[in-house]
Amino acid sequence: MTLVKLKKQHFPLFYKWWNNPVLRKLTSNKFKKITNDEVGEILNKHLYDKDYHDYVIVIDGVSIGHILFHKKKNRKYFEAYIAIGERKYWDKGIGTQSLVKACNIFFRNKPNEDAITIQALVDNHRAIACYKKVGFQKKRIIKCKENSTVLMKLSK
Repeated sequence: MTLVKLKKQHFPLFYKWWNNPVLRKLTSNKFKKITNDEVGEILNKHLYDKDYHDYVIVIDGVSIGHILFHKKKNRKYFEAYIAIGERKYWDKGIGTQSLVKACNIFFRNKPNEDAITIQALVDNHRAIACYKKVGFQKKRIIKCKENSTVLMKLSK
């Protein structure tokens, strides 16, 4: 498993992954089809903004998922996001392995950062288990009208 920096050539994968209703239900519990132009607009910002650090997860030459570290305005910590877009790679420990590797890279490249947060829908037990294996600890539940999330934190 390798992590490669996001490039424009990866954008079509995101169109496919972000329009997958099963994956959308696991990550946001919403489904609104996103266009190629919208994908390009979002990811072009990721390429050039210092507050976005994107990696594509690659197994045997096949791009299978995405990891992002993003510093949101008025937030103390960068927030991580991970999705394995190719379903045949689910439940194989790849998410855990990639997130460990990505967090190590993140802390090495950002020595002044001392923690990372991540969120999962409260009923996404697979994601929560993955994050725990990486070392993230549950901090609180964020309740929303449409869906609630578990906020977790990994300290350096």
